[in-house]
Amino acid sequence: MPSIPRLERLDNGAHQLIVADQPFMMRPAELNNSSFSHSIYMEEAYPRLVANNVNTILGSVTWEQIEPREGEFDFEELDRVILGARRWDVKVVILWFGAFKNGKCSSLSMFLEEHRKKKWKETIIGAIRNHSNY
Repeated sequence: MPSIPRLERLDNGAHQLIVADQPFMMRPAELNNSSFSHSIYMEEAYPRLVANNVNTILGSVTWEQIEPREGEFDFEELDRVILGARRWDVKVVILWFGAFKNGKCSSLSMFLEEHRKKKWKETIIGAIRNHSNY
């Protein structure tokens, strides 16, 4: 089994990306935010990407996509996208939009959004109570 990707320092001080125990020159393409979440779209995109010498895709995954409801995880669509990339010998870099994206908290599942709002209110109310002498 190959080791995980890593950077190795060369004798001249430069660094080399190593993937599958071989030097790797990344020729990436970053996908639109929603492209990576649809395996059917990606199946049409892989041939175009490969034809343009792309060997790595950067695709976003949101928390809401993986955990739509608290404690219920769904990796099926992401698995299909990754398996498609493997069939086309394209490496994948996942851009995890766990909470914040483009400076906004817009990638949360509904249950996390409700928890965030509740926690924010509790924090503000607690701060007011702790500093009521002001």
